[in-house]
Amino acid sequence: METRKRRLLLARHGETEWNSAFRFQGRTDVPLGERGLAQADLLALRLAKTPLDRIYSSPLARARQTASVVAGMNENTGEVTNIEEFSEMSFGRWEGLRIDEVQEIYPVLYSSWRDDPSSTVPPGGESFSDLVSRVGRGLEEILSRDGDTLLVVCHGGTIRAALSFLAGIPSTSAWKFRMDNCSITAVDMTPDRTTLRYVNDAIHTRVGPDLAVRFPLL
Repeated sequence: METRKRRLLLARHGETEWNSAFRFQGRTDVPLGERGLAQADLLALRLAKTPLDRIYSSPLARARQTASVVAGMNENTGEVTNIEEFSEMSFGRWEGLRIDEVQEIYPVLYSSWRDDPSSTVPPGGESFSDLVSRVGRGLEEILSRDGDTLLVVCHGGTIRAALSFLAGIPSTSAWKFRMDNCSITAVDMTPDRTTLRYVNDAIHTRVGPDLAVRFPLL
């Protein structure tokens, strides 16, 4: 019997004005900025010919907008399903503050968080272990459905949590992965093996539309 192979593509949303201002966003519902919309177009071009069986998204606007652009250009599917569990990690009272403001107001706590975000919880926020559990529930839900190539458009924290849940990557190591806006991370799965194929492929965001559509996914 042929072993079933599945691929999960994890894409971060496009840039928001809070991203460019270095503000903590978390669960705050900030829409894409002009640059983020352009990045979403380039991501969509990169994925236009990829046979996506299903597209899932965080319910937050920046992810939904990005997913909608991808779905509108994809030749195989035009539907997007929002999954609450794929929302970004909550940063509590840090949300809306710039990094330098958090450093000034919470110097000790921020220093601890910067050294190891997986073991430090912002005031009123969500722990990374809770995030991994939440994202894991969402992944189990979508993997129980049909489809061999799945796209999840979500957030940097969500993607790191997914890697911890699927590939057993330690929480402290997961935060060392860079996650650029509209980058793609790929995980390949068979019944007995999960392989992290690549992380943070964002070449399409660094070229024009004519080239973005020509780069195949590995």
